[in-house]
This record gives sequence, C-alpha cells and structure tokens, in this order.
Amino acid sequence: MVKKLILAAAIAGVAGCSHDGKSSDSVINMTTSGPIAVTVNGIAVPQSLLEGIAHQHNLHLDKPPQREQAMNLTTDMVLIVQKSQHESFASTEQFQADVEASRLRGIADASFAEYQKMTPITDDMLKAEYDAQSAKTGSQVYDFGQLLFNDEGEALKAEGDILAGKAFSVVFDKYRAQAKQAKVFTRVRPDQLPEPMAKAIADLKNGETTKVPVKTEYGWHVVHLDIVNSYTPPPFDQVKEGIRRTLQAKIGQERIKKMRDEAKIEYPAGTAPSAPTVPAVTTPAAAPTIQSPPPTTPSTSPAGEEKPATPKSG
Repeated sequence: MVKKLILAAAIAGVAGCSHDGKSSDSVINMTTSGPIAVTVNGIAVPQSLLEGIAHQHNLHLDKPPQREQAMNLTTDMVLIVQKSQHESFASTEQFQADVEASRLRGIADASFAEYQKMTPITDDMLKAEYDAQSAKTGSQVYDFGQLLFNDEGEALKAEGDILAGKAFSVVFDKYRAQAKQAKVFTRVRPDQLPEPMAKAIADLKNGETTKVPVKTEYGWHVVHLDIVNSYTPPPFDQVKEGIRRTLQAKIGQERIKKMRDEAKIEYPAGTAPSAPTVPAVTTPAAAPTIQSPPPTTPSTSPAGEEKPATPKSG
C-alpha cells in the first residue's frame, strides 16, 4: 500500500502536460518557460519542478550530495510515470482516485503555504501569544495522585475512608483495582486539567485530599495533592518558532472554517457526517509552545474517548 501511495504521489506531481504547457498525454503537468534541469527519455523536466521536489524533501540544491538526491528522486518519478503509462495503470478508477487524492493534497498544502505568506506573523504577535499563554499557564505545577471512578458511589466509598482517617496511599491501594484509573502525576499545569479539577486542587494544601469526589465529564475524581511546585516558562526565544507553528495552524483552521461556513456542501441522504465535537478540556496543543520539555501530565483527547482528562491505567 505504501508503494502504491508513493507511486500515486509521483504521478500526481508529474503527469499530463507537455513542457510548453499544452495539454497532452505527456508526463509533466505544469506550465513553464524556464530552464530545463534534466531530460528523461525525451521528457524535459523544468528546473522549477526539481526545486519543488527538493523543497518537499527538505533538500538543498546548493549542496552537491543533496542536489544529487533531489535529481535522482525527480528522474525516478518521471521514469515511474512513463512506466505507468506503458502499463495502463491509470485505466482503473482506484488508481485515478489515489492520484487525484495526492494531487488535491499537494494543491492544498501549496495553497496553505501561499496563505501563510499573505498572513505574516510578526515577532510582536509571537510575543503577545507567549505572554498570553504564560499568564494562562500560571506560576505553579502540581504533583498529585488520583483515583478516577465511573460510579459516584465507589468514589464516595473511597472518600469515606479518607474522612475516616486512612492515608491516601492506603485508600489508593485498596481501590486501584476497581477504579477506572489509579495514577500519580507530576508537574501538571492547571490549564492541562478539567476546570473543576483545577479548582479543587487549587483549594488543597500540600498533603491534603479532596473531601468529596470531583465531578468532571470523565467521571468522579478522588484527588490527593502531594506538592505544589513553582513553574517558569522557557525563554521566549527558545519557544518562538513553536509558537509560530501553533499560530499558523490556528489561522489555517480558522480559514478552513470560514471556507466551510461560506460553502454549499451537499451530501447524499443519510451520509452527512456528524458535527465535530468540541473537546471540553483545553488541549495541551493550545500551550505546548510554552513548555519545554513536556511534563508527565494528563493527556487530552477528542470527546468520546476514555482518556481525555487522564492517561490510561496505572
């Protein structure tokens, strides 16, 4: 399957037009009047196409070994396309679909690169986002243990033992088998937790355990705070490029949403996809640019999975 997709990608990038830009059954599908990089079995390959393939593979043409690699990739693609034409692979609908999927992906990726040029992100914008995320992250991180239950009754039994004077470690061992999760976490930021849980932990002192279960969309939590540690975000220069990528992705998502909102999209009866569910928890993706390295923390997943607020098992 991987080889098939590689072949489809190759043909999507190099199929269908002659060098003068006129439509034909030739191999190169682009309009150009620039210099030629190589000719393969009579097919002239534009220098700009070589540069595009080099860019896709992060190769630098000014470095001889990488230029040779880019040249080999380009000529291999042309040879594969020529062979596929000889074998009439494109006569099947699935082959055409694979090629078209790769072509659409390539156009979409290139278009987003152009959109990014149209929406430059300045250092001032990056610093403002850094400051906002730093404020949201806060100056504290928590080490805590928790028992997570699906059933409120089980959580209340565990809390009852805590109120009766039993140590959390004892209660933890007693209930870990029937809990949905029993786990100890370290260096967790408040913004990485469901809001009710973050509020409950903020009210605890070191060594204290919640007196009543904390209800979130993931179940009922019995939480014991081990210690509060201070937290200082990494320097701005260290995470600046990560913030840039996060903002670019955010802008791209907003652009796609606007396109969808303005588009008329029609599905055959009974085939429309369900509306996307917005996760109730702020995903770590909203703030990863402010942390380095990532701490051991509860992970966030799309709603509907069992691990959104907390990693599995322990």
